[in-house]
Amino acid sequence: MSSQSRSFPARALRRAFLLAALVGATALFAGTPLICHPYAIGDAKSLPPGPDWHGVSRTYDRKNLTRDTLALLQADTPIIVRMETLRRAAIYATAGMRDWDKDRYTAEDRAVATDLFEQLRARTTTATGPAQGLALFDAGFFVETLRHARMDLKIDGYKLLAHAAELHGADPEIEFALALASSWPKRKEHDTHLTRARTGAKPSSLLAANLATHFTKS
Repeated sequence: MSSQSRSFPARALRRAFLLAALVGATALFAGTPLICHPYAIGDAKSLPPGPDWHGVSRTYDRKNLTRDTLALLQADTPIIVRMETLRRAAIYATAGMRDWDKDRYTAEDRAVATDLFEQLRARTTTATGPAQGLALFDAGFFVETLRHARMDLKIDGYKLLAHAAELHGADPEIEFALALASSWPKRKEHDTHLTRARTGAKPSSLLAANLATHFTKS
């Protein structure tokens, strides 16, 4: 248990109950699906991890967030590693989901998040070929993850992810991301995305491991 959890047990318990109340029908872990549980990425490089319940470091200087995140999202960065990098980025941008249940994000929080999103969106206008699909994926996944942290930038990230899937071609890891993005609130496409992800997951792959930890078999 982190020192923060020991210092504020009541707050930690309140947050846990709030997260549990938001659990989706097929989600295995309590909480909004894109933000509340890390993705397994093995030894891949990402933003700094940490011991907190959301898996980030308390000492990271988020002034470097946009620069560091963009540097990590290279053409050869696997989709699931992109997902974990953007999940951590969303948590850093929101200062560890600062009072997320009460919508008390500061102007600085919103500025950090918006700056990174705008840089990700700018990539979608300059990239061509396969790189455009990845750029759309990054922008869509980040804005949807922010929405699950209750910082709504009024952009439909699911549509960006769906467009990314069209450009990128059949990819079970993108289908996994779409399954998560369509699970809260649940969209009619959710079951199709989840089936495609499960069908395409190779045994013992990172995708298979993440499907097992993020979704039940029901």
